[in-house]
Amino acid sequence: MPAKGQDIMQASYAIARIAGPVMAVVGIAVLINDRAYVQFGRQLLDSSPLVIMSGVLALTGGLAILNAHPRWTADWRSIVTGLGWLLSLVGVFRIFAPDLVHFVGAPANPIVTGAFAILFLATGGLLTFKGYVAEQAHLKAPKVQRRELNS
Repeated sequence: MPAKGQDIMQASYAIARIAGPVMAVVGIAVLINDRAYVQFGRQLLDSSPLVIMSGVLALTGGLAILNAHPRWTADWRSIVTGLGWLLSLVGVFRIFAPDLVHFVGAPANPIVTGAFAILFLATGGLLTFKGYVAEQAHLKAPKVQRRELNS
């Protein structure tokens, strides 16, 4: 049975391997098809039921991440925890205030959309790297055993 810190580390890698590629692909797709995604976003915001449903999905995903990865650390893994909190807060906001979501998102323009796409691509790329490449390096690194002192 792995130690408690190793459980969190494994959760970090697992979440990074899922969220990273999804975020990177969405970022690339939005950069390639920015007009289509701006139009899609506007259509989504015009439908309160879709805003609420996307809120339910975001809240569910955020809570799933936070249940598996509830800790803030001084390294890249805080991105995973932050993603869980961000999804949870966005989900709650969309569920409780779908009309306000329309008001906030309606004036979106291609420059803002492009900036978010670049942010998604960069964050997704980092998480993908950490989830796949860095995990392999972590697994191959020699394990250091700690001695616990009984006092």
